[in-house]
Amino acid sequence: MPINSQNASDPKTANHHWYPFLRFAEQCKAEGKEVSVNDWLIARGKVKDHEKEAKARREALAQAEESAKTKAAN
Repeated sequence: MPINSQNASDPKTANHHWYPFLRFAEQCKAEGKEVSVNDWLIARGKVKDHEKEAKARREALAQAEESAKTKAAN
């Protein structure tokens, strides 16, 4: 059977089970960052960054309120 990233047993190249997360954890450790599954999923594009979206919603709300105040003043 030819070796590919799905059946490889080398943790540096395997893309099954927990190997991708373990590589992410090693990278975070090398950079001095805290490791979290949520950050890994965000980095891979599997889930949306809830903090980034919350900030965008707050900014949009503030802009809408400012716009409403400007219209009310005119």
